[in-house]
Amino acid sequence: MTEILPKRILIDTDLGDDVDDAAALIMALNSPELEIVGITTVYLDTAKRAEMVLDLCGRYGREDIPVCAGFSHPLIERPDPKTEPIQYKILETERKEQLIKDCDGAEFIIRKVKEYPDLTIVAIGCMTNLGIAFYREPELMKQVKIIAMGGVFTSSFPEWNIKCDPEAARIVMDYAGHLKMFGLEVTKHCLIPDDLMETLCDPQNERMQYFKRGIQIFREKTGFVYTFHDALLIAYLLDENICEIEQSDFTVELSGCRTRGAIVFNTNAYDLHADIQKDFYYAKSMNVERFRELIKQRFC
Repeated sequence: MTEILPKRILIDTDLGDDVDDAAALIMALNSPELEIVGITTVYLDTAKRAEMVLDLCGRYGREDIPVCAGFSHPLIERPDPKTEPIQYKILETERKEQLIKDCDGAEFIIRKVKEYPDLTIVAIGCMTNLGIAFYREPELMKQVKIIAMGGVFTSSFPEWNIKCDPEAARIVMDYAGHLKMFGLEVTKHCLIPDDLMETLCDPQNERMQYFKRGIQIFREKTGFVYTFHDALLIAYLLDENICEIEQSDFTVELSGCRTRGAIVFNTNAYDLHADIQKDFYYAKSMNVERFRELIKQRFC
């Protein structure tokens, strides 16, 4: 019998604010079907985000995973790069010395793509690191498989991950050779009810209590419900039947007071069946119950 090797992935994340990045990372760490070869952080204080990634990986005994703090600034806008992640207060020990320091986030991605030709990049933040990697090595990056959380494919609403760096997202969406995207209209169904969250956060499990402290800070700060948007990408890598996907082609609108960062249909809208050559897919729907069952299995 042929041995099934784990899928090699690199996670590009803005972990530290919403609860879903940490949820996605926990699922990946608990999944032997996946081999995490590296993690990059993106947007605002990426060094502190990277420390939080290291801390979470360390709690799962995975200090071997290299972590690189990526780009803080989007390509155009200049928000305060030192804005602290919402959940940073749960960090108990500084871990700056453990960070990869001999390259930036884009170069780290390029190195890993060269090292692992079968790599899949899991993009769960804005796309600054990826956009710069495409700018530096367009032919190399065009061959990479990318799955990303971002956008809204059924309206002109600019979703957060795209809106934080529309130019970078435009580069990736226009030039990626193999791209699957999971938009907000689908991932919002990854809502975790409070009773299920209490079940997941087992009081006897120290790691889950650590996670719970972070999500409580997030709710106190924002008032938002718990939604595991980014975890859907990990679930899809484990079970492709969780989502229905469809081939199409979209790009990112870069202008307009209300539409900057919006996803725009980029194929012939007049033909009944437009001939789409591009390897671009987006999620149309998801199986909520199947997703929650997988969460229960991999979340500990």
